[in-house]
Amino acid sequence: MEKATIEQFKNLFLEILSEEEVFEGKLAPTTLEGDEVDIVSSEKANQMDFRLKARNAIYMKKVQKSLQKIEEGTFGECEDCGAEISYNRLLARPTADLCIHCKEAEEKEENQTVNHGRASAKIGGRALPIEQIGKNFGLDETSTSDYSVRHMDYQDIVG
Repeated sequence: MEKATIEQFKNLFLEILSEEEVFEGKLAPTTLEGDEVDIVSSEKANQMDFRLKARNAIYMKKVQKSLQKIEEGTFGECEDCGAEISYNRLLARPTADLCIHCKEAEEKEENQTVNHGRASAKIGGRALPIEQIGKNFGLDETSTSDYSVRHMDYQDIVG
């Protein structure tokens, strides 16, 4: 990657860190006073503030890691395969540490892990459209209501 491009990202990361110092003091917990509705609203606001702070803290760690990679001379290199991360990907996500191919593979693997073991409308290893499920159980289109099809038990589908 060109030195000017790396310098551009370094300046971006330094700007993000300086803005963080200003942002840090802006989120403060609200007091729990008033009637029940006020208290619930305050609790929701506090939860949202906490989530925002947690997300921001994670992002700031990524920014600092990216700055460290710039110092080490490894910024813009995929951590998995070592290929150069495209400039367009870095523009979209400056803290990216995987090239698009490795990231897609990682997400595909994550989706397979998440979806593994979920019940589905699969019969014989293939997914069936919801209309076909009713036909496979001897239901004609006039007797099949949305409720009866949507609320079938998994055991009814797989036999």
